[in-house]
Amino acid sequence: MTLFFISAALLVGLCLSWLLLGLFRSNHSDTDQEAVNITLARERRATLDEALANGSIDQASHDYEREQLEYDLASELKLETDRPTTRKGHMAVAIIVAIFVPVAAGALYLQLGNPTAILQADNPPQSVAAATDQAPALADLLPQLEARLAAAPDDVNGWRLLGRSYLSVNEFSRARGAFERALALEENDVTTLAQLAESIAMTKDGDLSGESLTYLERANLIDPDHEHTLWLLAIARQQTGDHEGALQAFDRLAAMSQDNAEAITTIDQMRARSLEAMAGATSAVPSESTESAVSEQSDTDQTSAEPVADTVTSVQVSVSLSDAAKAQVSDDNAVFIYARASEGPPMPLAVSRLSVRDLPATITLDDSMAMIPNMTLSAYPSVTIGARVSPSGNPLSQPGDWFSEQNNVLVDETDSLNLIIDTQTP
Repeated sequence: MTLFFISAALLVGLCLSWLLLGLFRSNHSDTDQEAVNITLARERRATLDEALANGSIDQASHDYEREQLEYDLASELKLETDRPTTRKGHMAVAIIVAIFVPVAAGALYLQLGNPTAILQADNPPQSVAAATDQAPALADLLPQLEARLAAAPDDVNGWRLLGRSYLSVNEFSRARGAFERALALEENDVTTLAQLAESIAMTKDGDLSGESLTYLERANLIDPDHEHTLWLLAIARQQTGDHEGALQAFDRLAAMSQDNAEAITTIDQMRARSLEAMAGATSAVPSESTESAVSEQSDTDQTSAEPVADTVTSVQVSVSLSDAAKAQVSDDNAVFIYARASEGPPMPLAVSRLSVRDLPATITLDDSMAMIPNMTLSAYPSVTIGARVSPSGNPLSQPGDWFSEQNNVLVDETDSLNLIIDTQTP
C-alpha cells in the first residue's frame, strides 16, 4: 500500500510540474524580451552615431531619431513594468491547479479504479495449493454434516450427500441409513434407489439379490433408461440366474452405449456369460440311459477313488501408489482391487474395496469373493489382476481414474504379486 501511494504522489507531482512550468515560463520570457529591447536600442543608437559621423544624415535628423529611439525604449520598458498584475494572475491559477489536480485525481480513482486492491495487497489471499492443503478430510466433515442434518432432517439433498460420502469411505451400513432417509423424503428418486441397492449389496459382499434387486426393479420401472440402475440390475439378474432378464437389461444398455466402444465390449462379454449359462442349463438335462451309465461309473469309482481335499485358490496382492498418483488423488477416494478372467466375461472373479488412505496395503483375493456363483479364481487358469483408484466411487472405469494391471497371471503358479498404481485413464 505504501508503494502505491508513493507512486501515485510522484505521478501527480510530475503532472503539476508540467502544468506550472507553462504558467511561469512567461516570467523568463519577459526578462529576455527586456534585454533584447535594450540591445536593439543600443545598436540603433550606434547606427545613428555612425551615420552622423560619415555625413549620411545631418545633426537635426540625428537628434530627432535619437529622441524617438529613447521614447520608444522608454515606452517598451514601461510596458514591461506594468505586467506584475498578470504574474499575480498566474500565481492564482497555479494555486488552483495545485489543489484541483490531486483532488481530481483521487476522485477519479475512487470512481474508476479498484480501491479494495490496496487492502488486498497488504492481505493477499491464500494460494489454491495452500487452501487445498488445509482442507479437512472427508471423514472429519461427516460428523458436521450429520449435525446439520439433525437440525434440518428434511434436507433430502443433504441425506443423499451423506450417503454418497459414506459409500466412498466404505461405511456401507451408514450409507444405507442415509439413503433410506433420503428415500423416505422422496420415494421415487431413481438415483437414490440405485445407490441404496448398491450400499445394501456391499454389506453382503456384492450380493445384489433380495432387497437390492427389489429396489433396482422399482427404479427400473420409474426410469427404464437410468444407466446406473441398468448395470446393477443386469448383474443382479445374472447373480440370481435370471439370464433372460439380464439379457434384456444388457440389450437396453447396448442401445444406449453405441458411441462407447469400451462399454459395448463389456456388454457383449456379459451377454456371452448369460448365453453360455442358458446353453449349459439346456444341455444339463440328462436322459435315462445317461443317468444309468453315470450311476454305474459312480459305483465303480467309489471302490478306487481316494477322497479329494477341497482347495481354495487365492492370490496375495500388495498395492501402493506412485508419486504422480499421490499428487492427484484424495485420501477418501475408493480403491478397487480385483481379478477377472484374461479371456472371458469382464465380471470380477474377486474384488476388494479400500480407500486411498489405506495404501500401501496387502489383501488376498480368493474364491470366496466371487460375485457370481461358479465365477471364481479357480475356474479360470489365467486372470488379470488390477487395482484402480476411483474418485467417483463408480466400480466401472472412468476417465481420470488411476490404475495398474498385470495380465495373464497364472493362478495355480502365483501366490503373490505387487501392483504400483501409476497410469491414468485418458
